[in-house]
Amino acid sequence: MQWVQSLFEPAQVMAAGLRSLVPRLLGALLIVGIGWGLAHLCGRVVVRLLGALGLERLAEIAGISGALRRGAVRLTFVELLGRLGYWLVMIATLIVALQYLGATVATEWFAQFGAFVPRIVLSIAALVVGFLLAALLGATARAASLNAGVAQGHLVGQAVYALVVVLTIIIALEQLGVLTRTIEVTLYILLGACGLALALAFGLGAQGLARRLIEELFGDTPKSSGER
Repeated sequence: MQWVQSLFEPAQVMAAGLRSLVPRLLGALLIVGIGWGLAHLCGRVVVRLLGALGLERLAEIAGISGALRRGAVRLTFVELLGRLGYWLVMIATLIVALQYLGATVATEWFAQFGAFVPRIVLSIAALVVGFLLAALLGATARAASLNAGVAQGHLVGQAVYALVVVLTIIIALEQLGVLTRTIEVTLYILLGACGLALALAFGLGAQGLARRLIEELFGDTPKSSGER
């Protein structure tokens, strides 16, 4: 009868493992269900709260909403943040469920996730403030250039806006900690291109202004040799 016992022993061990796994599995499913409900609630609260704070209007002023529309994104900026809140809660829920099932690696994931959430908040804040600053500086540069008689005033404003936006993206990526060397070099190349475009636009547009300043300082424009 010993051989019969040895034959059924693996099945008994498997059955015991299943008996201990089923309650954990049901508990993990319950955690996921509760987390799914909390994620939906969090998404709605984020949308309503940020909408009440006027963040959507700030996004419109900063040009973020316009950039989303040009990118064929149907969600508004506040709705995107609501989706982000939903997925953050869902990711945390799944990690907690894995911890309940006994996955040891889930503890490390949860610690890394907890450290990553503040970075996301800071990067979003940097994007909002940076785009607002870009819109303000771009409009100021455009108005100042046009008032000074620079024909390419609109181009100057756009170059200043693009310059600040690139800087904002660099800062946001640094906050997230995902700024690789390749991305950094590419963004700095774009930054240099924006600066060059700004310099060219200002240089070409300020020719008339420089001529008027020289005439005011030195009187009439010196005659050419053919007119003497």
